[in-house]
Amino acid sequence: SPSSTPPKQRLAKIFSPTTTDDVLRCPVDGSALVSERTVVGSQVVRRLRTSAREYPVNEVYVDLLATSGRTSPLTVDDLVGELRDAWESRTQTQMFRTPWLAFVYERGWRQQFRAAGFPGIDAEFAEVNEFFAPAAGGVVVDMSCGSGLMTRRLARSKAYGRLLAVDYSESMLAETRRRCEQEKTPTDALTLCRADVAQLPLATASIDAMHAGAALHSWPRLEMGLAEIRRVLKPGGRFFATTFVQGAYGVRAPGMMTGGGGSFRFFDSTDELKQLMVDAGFDADGVDVRIEGRGCAIVKCVVPTEADISEVDAEAEAEVVAEARLL
Repeated sequence: SPSSTPPKQRLAKIFSPTTTDDVLRCPVDGSALVSERTVVGSQVVRRLRTSAREYPVNEVYVDLLATSGRTSPLTVDDLVGELRDAWESRTQTQMFRTPWLAFVYERGWRQQFRAAGFPGIDAEFAEVNEFFAPAAGGVVVDMSCGSGLMTRRLARSKAYGRLLAVDYSESMLAETRRRCEQEKTPTDALTLCRADVAQLPLATASIDAMHAGAALHSWPRLEMGLAEIRRVLKPGGRFFATTFVQGAYGVRAPGMMTGGGGSFRFFDSTDELKQLMVDAGFDADGVDVRIEGRGCAIVKCVVPTEADISEVDAEAEAEVVAEARLL
């Protein structure tokens, strides 16, 4: 039978389709994001929105910082909070937003990490690729992706159904996009996203694996970021990270980030890193930390599945029964 929908509305549905993203979420309240695409003249305008907020999508990335979806003017408290965050993170975060660092990151900056014991990006990818094998076909995140060193390798592997390259820095995301185009990296499964690791715009238990290369030491709110990573990983999900420990460059660095920017965080030991993971919600038995060279820490975490938990509970129950019999 003929449609009762007016022609203009039918055309709007054709040229302005809306879909609900099954992974991305509003970083403020966790509500689902609806993707809209509208044809305006010869241009396609895209946006992600909830009933209360709208997040911009440009030709490079979707901006899912909590402040990007603001629809009302800044209050005094909002302004104070943003100024405080900018001050506390001016060394750890703001430096990476400069176009200069994005430009030099793969032109000498990252290569210096070899002196601290980093295996090199190809060796790191080989280990990541093996560790992420159970995530094949799933959703993988390259957190703090920088210029896309690992992102491009993950994309070229074509092993994952969806790949998210996430960074706080607009400049790094632009460099990732430029290098993907330059190297003709497959990008069908790739989404670039600007976000804060301490307020991830991702659904709970939606990610199969996450990588964070040379990043933990530069996160101003490290503990919150790790807790967020644990939240978004699925049962059986995997987290792989590299970072620095004391003595990486032959001298002791300031160990903790302090107000006013401070220094990057160089960790004291594998025990400190393992405890950080446990405090974030990872099971101690699923956390492995080792040192490469004199100062590169490699962290691997596996989230237990329901079957793993049931097995542990059964073993604990069996031990209790055995002890009771002895009594």
